[in-house]
Amino acid sequence: MFTSYKGLKPFQLVEYIFLSLFAFFIPISWRIATYLMAGLFTSAVLKGVFEEGFRINKLQYRNNIAYFIFIAFWLIYAVSFLYSDNTAEARMQIGKKLSFLLFPLFFMTSNLSYLTKDRVRTVMYCFVSGIMTLFLVNLVWAGYDVIFEGAKMSRFYDPNLLKKGTGYIHHTYISIYSCLGISFCFYELFSENRLNIKLVNIFSMLMLTLFIILSSSRAGVLCVVAIFVVTWFWLIFVKKEKKLGFLIGVLIVGLAITSVVVFNKSIKRVTDTITNLDNIEKQDRRVGITIGYMDLLIEKLWFGVGAGDRSDETLNAFLKKKEDIIQNIKPIDAYYSDNFDQERRKCLDSISKRSQGNLNASVFEYAEKMAEKYNCDYNSVRENLATYINLNVVIKAGCNAHNQYSDTIIAVGVVGLILLLLFFIFPVYLSIKNKTFDVVFVSFLIIIAFNCLFESIFERQMGIMFFTFFFFMLFHSSFCQNRYE
Repeated sequence: MFTSYKGLKPFQLVEYIFLSLFAFFIPISWRIATYLMAGLFTSAVLKGVFEEGFRINKLQYRNNIAYFIFIAFWLIYAVSFLYSDNTAEARMQIGKKLSFLLFPLFFMTSNLSYLTKDRVRTVMYCFVSGIMTLFLVNLVWAGYDVIFEGAKMSRFYDPNLLKKGTGYIHHTYISIYSCLGISFCFYELFSENRLNIKLVNIFSMLMLTLFIILSSSRAGVLCVVAIFVVTWFWLIFVKKEKKLGFLIGVLIVGLAITSVVVFNKSIKRVTDTITNLDNIEKQDRRVGITIGYMDLLIEKLWFGVGAGDRSDETLNAFLKKKEDIIQNIKPIDAYYSDNFDQERRKCLDSISKRSQGNLNASVFEYAEKMAEKYNCDYNSVRENLATYINLNVVIKAGCNAHNQYSDTIIAVGVVGLILLLLFFIFPVYLSIKNKTFDVVFVSFLIIIAFNCLFESIFERQMGIMFFTFFFFMLFHSSFCQNRYE
């Protein structure tokens, strides 16, 4: 791996080191990654001035539509500044999404002919090392708290796993990083002949899978299953390793059964969510969020509200839906008393305060008593209570739509959504056209597209910088570079 740093010109080496460091630190700290990104772009300019003379690598322009899709996505947000009332927020959003402009420009204009597939592999190993460092530091810290500080075993589960150590990181992003790491290690396991490298990849896969399970990310657990299916498909139908594929399939099933038994707390979050989808008394919070913003989504479908007003308008939609729920509460008697509107508000607020944002049987038992006390029809209270409580939590936390596709529509409309979907569709089209199947790149696209259903990934730097950087790194390896070293 270290031999990949040899044979480079001085500024090529500096640029390559910045690429490696960026990959290592992005799971650990997006702030450090920001400084490294500035160093990367500076080194690219210096390389162009002193070494390359800004020569263009034609291989990088073979599929330049990909770069322009990302640049257009950023421009759509920049244009939305013109019809955003909250201009300060609009400027912040444009700046936050600057990676959608800078990384395609870097990968398009910097001569990366030296960035061979082997060197991309080294960058990916740096990334896996970063995730492993993040996991091990926090795992050791959690173990210390359990052994010496008297913490309970739940200390190992989200959100407590990352409350110290390297600092809190949302479990969705942990699962995204880990899933990409698992996919890469799986690919390397069957592409690398050296035994010591194989053992490192096996160990890394197990640790990263454990990381996802301990973080209790429901999307992460489902995403791991999807990644194993994709990589198994690659092994059987692309690598043509049917016997080995069968053995790996058995091992994956065995690992899944073991995880269900040993880590039943994390797996239970997934099964409970699925089994309770139609249970109004156990409504998932994201269902309540979706109900809250759906009217706004439909109303502003074509052009959105502007990047600056997205947060304010989403909050207003939640407040409006909360008011609609209050109006849905019926009185026990056939007629409304003069102060019934106050009574139903007191009824819902008292139940919501008692629940502390959680839904369980005792909350609905208490709701039945409060409905009787405040002259409210219990059936109408029961049917609307879960959404009301979930909306209260969302409003207090100031949450977004928790769905990147919806957030994009609300901010910049259908055009933004089309560009977002092209992030995933265009590489797949190129793969079919060129009859190639880069399992790591395909897995990466599946990971992001899937998690965009449950999280607004492009509203945080830890998602934006990760996606734009690895998209073009893997895109370059798949479609812009044919040489090996």
